[in-house]
Amino acid sequence: MLRGIRYSEADLVLALTTRERGRVSAIAKGARRTTSRLGGRLQPGVLLQMTIHEGRGDLGAVRAASVVDAHAGLWVAGHRLQSAGCVLETVMRVMPEHEPSEEGWHLLLRTLGLLTRAPAPPGPARLDPLVLGCQAKLLVVSGLLPVLTACARCGAPPPLPAFSPSAGGAVCRACAAGAEPV
Repeated sequence: MLRGIRYSEADLVLALTTRERGRVSAIAKGARRTTSRLGGRLQPGVLLQMTIHEGRGDLGAVRAASVVDAHAGLWVAGHRLQSAGCVLETVMRVMPEHEPSEEGWHLLLRTLGLLTRAPAPPGPARLDPLVLGCQAKLLVVSGLLPVLTACARCGAPPPLPAFSPSAGGAVCRACAAGAEPV
């Protein structure tokens, strides 16, 4: 599970990633009620086996869920939970809906598994080497790898002293206006 958003009084809208169907959305009716059998299982970073009923709309309806791997180590230390949040958010933004990616699926599972026993990073969680490595590999898997061998704007050869997300990669000195220096 990637994320859960509160919906109405007792429901949750879930963002999920699956091996067979890619990133999908589903609604868990009554999941926020204290008597719900689903509520405690539906947490970000938890590997679940779910039964989802396909309705007429874009959202499936969760009928059942069982925990396969809770990644319990994520919940023990704050830095691990923050790092996992960075990875899950990246998957949400990079992986397209309804496009399965076996490589992306396995990368997410391996990264969460490594984060469950990772030591505290020297800096912020978003700069954890595991997080940065996973983010770079997700860009490759999803086909969004930035241009790093020549200027992304004009095609000039290195040196490339800056990076421009809007240009799609590294840029030369002449094109570096408004880009981040590296």
